[in-house]
Amino acid sequence: MKSLARSMFASRSLRTQLILYIMVISLAVLAGASYFIFSYMQRMVKDQNERLLYQQFQQLDHNITGLVSEVDRLSLLFLRDDNIQRFLYKISEKTEIEFLESKNDVQRLIADFIDNYSYIDSVYITADNLGVVGGSATRTLVYSKEEWQQSFFSSEPFRRTLEMYPKLIIEAGIQKSFYNPYLTGPDDGHLISLMRGTRAIYDPTTSATLIFNIDERYLVSIYATALNKAEGDMYIVNGSGRIVSSSVPERIGTKSSFVPGEEEGVQYGSFDGHSAGRSVQVVYYKLTNGGWYLLKEIPLSQYSEQIYGVQRMLVIVFILSVLVIFIVSYFWLRRIIKPLHLLSLKMKDMSRGELGVTLDHIPNNELGTVIRRFNEMSLSMVELVDKNNEIQEKKRELEIEALQYQINPHFLYNTLNMIRWMAVIVKADNIVQTIVALGNILRPVFSSKDSMCTLRDELSYLDNYMKIINMRFNNSIAFEVEVDEALMDCLVPRFILQPLVENSIASGRQNEEFAIRIGIGAELAGETLQLIVTDSGTGLDVEKVRELNGKLAGGESPKPGGGGSGIGLNNVNKRIHLYYGPDYGVRFVPREHGAEVRVSLPVRGSQGD
Repeated sequence: MKSLARSMFASRSLRTQLILYIMVISLAVLAGASYFIFSYMQRMVKDQNERLLYQQFQQLDHNITGLVSEVDRLSLLFLRDDNIQRFLYKISEKTEIEFLESKNDVQRLIADFIDNYSYIDSVYITADNLGVVGGSATRTLVYSKEEWQQSFFSSEPFRRTLEMYPKLIIEAGIQKSFYNPYLTGPDDGHLISLMRGTRAIYDPTTSATLIFNIDERYLVSIYATALNKAEGDMYIVNGSGRIVSSSVPERIGTKSSFVPGEEEGVQYGSFDGHSAGRSVQVVYYKLTNGGWYLLKEIPLSQYSEQIYGVQRMLVIVFILSVLVIFIVSYFWLRRIIKPLHLLSLKMKDMSRGELGVTLDHIPNNELGTVIRRFNEMSLSMVELVDKNNEIQEKKRELEIEALQYQINPHFLYNTLNMIRWMAVIVKADNIVQTIVALGNILRPVFSSKDSMCTLRDELSYLDNYMKIINMRFNNSIAFEVEVDEALMDCLVPRFILQPLVENSIASGRQNEEFAIRIGIGAELAGETLQLIVTDSGTGLDVEKVRELNGKLAGGESPKPGGGGSGIGLNNVNKRIHLYYGPDYGVRFVPREHGAEVRVSLPVRGSQGD
């Protein structure tokens, strides 16, 4: 099976691969969606049932609380009776004869209470030194004083009545035979006992215990009367998790799967568990009285039955969706892939050397765009081949022409040297000096490809340049260099000062009545080398300096005045930015007389890193 699936996915047919991928993705999505919908609906049904149960539990809690409150009220009413007060007054000091004399009056009052209030099963009043008075509607107490002292007076409920006086305590799980040994077999059953320590109004000590018993079946009738067995069981557990009341009598006294101590502080909740060999949802609710919890076990199969119809519908929709997806995908992909298949055939023809092939049918989608670009590429390849042949032919012609006009630098040096010796022969010293200066300028241009040089070499180049310029302007330009010897080995971009000096000459010649004085200086400012070019021209005002610096910062060519175009300044500024970044460059500095330009560079060479 795995090899079949692998071979199908390894198919070279794009249509087959796409159909398989779409089917697999569709199956995964539909399966996930179906599972999600099923789980969601099951959870939704459970949540809805929990909400309804919560409302039901609140009503049941209200009813049980009302029952407890009613018994509490009746017990207080019972104690206010004159016969009961006479019975309780100094009961610890009464003799057995006095106790028996008032016992009949108390017994009659108990019988009246049970007749008037059917939910009261029995009433007992205990006196630890004399025994017990009381009974049910049909039977009076037959336990002796000694038997009660061994059973009830040594029990935990009796101790709690003394500790909690005068509050009412609730004790469950007590059988009728605990109070009357003759109530056995069918007559026996479980009771809910509501007890309180009591005494006469004018008696200073608690001398008796009043017990009102409610048949556990009456309590069951409050919360389980309308309960359907198919809907699960309901029961009440005490603080230790033991069942004290249940819709299934056989479960009373057994241990519940819910332990209140494990859910301390939680009033309402639920969990999934197992009971009687079936999976159930246990929903619990903390009652107001007695520290008890009301629980209901709901078979999970009940939820499943509610959504089986939806599950069957989901299966049918799932199968139909798969069939529809397969059929639609097959024909739709067949139509979509057809232009792509034709395109692949044309590309195979092109790979065999058939240039200029095109497709006629162009769909109106992304594949159409691809096919149009293929047609354009196929036709362009023919044009490119022809153009490339033409370019190669012209390239050969240009190479021949370039070889014909190529000048050997050594030939140029030899020619300048020959002219210099000819000038020496005729004793034309000015021509000799000019030729020598020109040779010194051209030598670094042809002999070195390095873009950097020392400041010493840059000043030497500038000195030769000034010699030629002074030949031109009849030595009217005074050139002064004041640079510390320690800065001479700093590296600077080659030919960086000549455009600045040329700009100073153009600016200084505006006033031809005076000689031009140009100064070159250098200084250190931290890790920055400042090259300073000054001239004795007409100078620049503050606004003009601000304008020139703004143009340099914006990459424009400034025109400081005179005959200069400012292109050289802008080129120098751009070169510095390319080498070192925008933190360095060229800027004008205002001064009273003449102009001043500063070039900031990082220190390199012997003075830097």
